[in-house]
Parts: sequence; C-alpha cells; structure tokens
Amino acid sequence: MAQFLQARTPLRPNVAMLLGSGHASIANQLKDKVVLHGDDLPGAPLHSPLLIGTLEGVPVAVADAPLAVYEGYAGGDLALPVRVLRATGADLLILTAGAASLSQQIDPGSIAVIEDHLNFSGVHPLIGPNDDSLGPRFPDMSEPYARNWQEVAREVALRAGIPCMPGVFAAVSGPSMPTRAEFRFLRNAGADLVGMSLVPEAIAAVHAGFDVLALVGVTQQLFGGRSMQTSIEAMIEAADLAAPRMASLLVGITAATASV
Repeated sequence: MAQFLQARTPLRPNVAMLLGSGHASIANQLKDKVVLHGDDLPGAPLHSPLLIGTLEGVPVAVADAPLAVYEGYAGGDLALPVRVLRATGADLLILTAGAASLSQQIDPGSIAVIEDHLNFSGVHPLIGPNDDSLGPRFPDMSEPYARNWQEVAREVALRAGIPCMPGVFAAVSGPSMPTRAEFRFLRNAGADLVGMSLVPEAIAAVHAGFDVLALVGVTQQLFGGRSMQTSIEAMIEAADLAAPRMASLLVGITAATASV
C-alpha cells in the first residue's frame, strides 16, 4: 500500500496525522495535494481517504479520525493505517481526538497534550503473531508520547494563546458513556481525560517506531459533585470550539518540525 502511495506523488511525508479534530481545516490548507481514496488502495482498504501534500512547506500525510473500537474494528484494523503511514517514511505521528475532562484544570473547548495513557478499550493492536519487520515483539511503553514534541505543542499553544494543558488519557470502548462509578474509577486511577479512540493507534505507532504526539479537543468537563449526565449535542458544541484551535496548533507544530 505504501508503494502504491509513493508511486502517486513525489512527496515523502515527514509528518503523518490521524485527525479526529481539525481534519477539515488541515485538508483544505494542504498544497500540492494528492487525494487517495481508501477503496482504491491495494489490499485491505483504509477507512477514509489519505491526503498527501505540504503544510507550511513540510510534506505531510493526513487521514481522518482514529478508528473507534465501538464500530467493531479489531486490533489489526486499528494498526493498519498507522503502519501504512509509517511505511511512507514519516517519523512523527500526530493523533487527535475528542475527550471528556475529569480535571478542574482542563476546560471544555481547550486542547490537552497527552503525556501518558490508560488502555481500558479492551483492544490491543499487537495481539497475535508479531512481524519483526514492523516492530519488536515487546515494545517499550514507558514513554509512549514523545516528550520533546509535547513541549513543542505547548510552546506553540502558548504563543497562539490557545488553552493547553498536559493530561493522562483513558481509552474506553464506548459507545455508551461511562457510568458515574466508572468516571470515579478512571479519575482515581489517574486519568485526566477519557475518550473512545487514540490509544490503540498510539500503541501501534510506538511499535512501528514513530515519535507520537497526541492532542485532544475537550468536549465536556466532569468532576466533583457535578451531574455526570452528558449529551452528544453538548459534546459537539465544545468540539466545534476546539476544532479551530486544534487546526491552528497543528499548523504551528508542523512548521516547527522544519527546525527541530
């Protein structure tokens, strides 16, 4: 699949993005853009079109949101887009998604930089026989999210005036929202944020040798004595607030890769 992509464009991405937030804006800003539809690719199709172009003069590959476990995807399905992007030559993978905040310091509409995670999704992308050409059998996960890129993201956010805090992300399978007891459990386990994607792809990316940066747009805030009742409508409203901030952050981070 990577060879097929490389035959369609002379660009070799330095940065790959799987974007659940900010995708439309970034797609519209790409120059020298080539759009490759998932069904056109050989082998197992990707779930969304893959775009290759330049952003701030940097070659990038951009695909839509990380896959949702609740849609019934297996671990191999979640790993496939990551491995294809890695095989195109990209070294940095940026993942974005929406999440609920369990912290008083992380407000709706803000951006959180993920510094670690808890995988409660029930899915692990590396279960099964290991292909040593893709990565090691037992990848080290002591620091899955590259610290230097976290610092770059926070510096870009500071310059742009974008609310941005670090946090630990807990992945759950969904599609139902966690119960009040589950929210309390996640908070007591050390989670600052909870969402339904991102972590399986991050694990596959570490296995593949990517530097990983994960950013989430905060869709709601749940803590203390507040009601745990949530609605998709309220989440979408907060996601709409976070989306332009996310896009601005992605542009700034991409520009920074040229000098790092």
